[in-house]
Amino acid sequence: MRPSLISLKAVRIPTPKPAVVNYEIPALSSINYTDLPNNGFGIKNYSIEKTKFKHWPVYLKVQNTKLTTEVKRIKGDLAQFKTDLLSINPDLKITVNQTYGYANIKGNVVDEIKQYFDNGIKTDI
Repeated sequence: MRPSLISLKAVRIPTPKPAVVNYEIPALSSINYTDLPNNGFGIKNYSIEKTKFKHWPVYLKVQNTKLTTEVKRIKGDLAQFKTDLLSINPDLKITVNQTYGYANIKGNVVDEIKQYFDNGIKTDI
């Protein structure tokens, strides 16, 4: 019987597969914090994300007759955020919540804070 193309297609020759080297996770004791990609975030720096509509997360909070300005979505060093705001305007009375990442400022200063964010809040230190 003569071999045909159909019978030759059914014959499969096994090809050698390359050896896969398993990745070994390094021990935690061998990793230094300077080797991590975000090693400096949260130390003397912070970021404020805009909302999905590209607005700053600065809101006026009204409780009876008390007006406060609330800045949300602060990630990083909130104490540095507070000192930067106070260096621009020392008259502000600011309280920060480290756990949830927001700051309350006494009074209605929403437009003023948004202006600071638009111009860039960082000062020359």
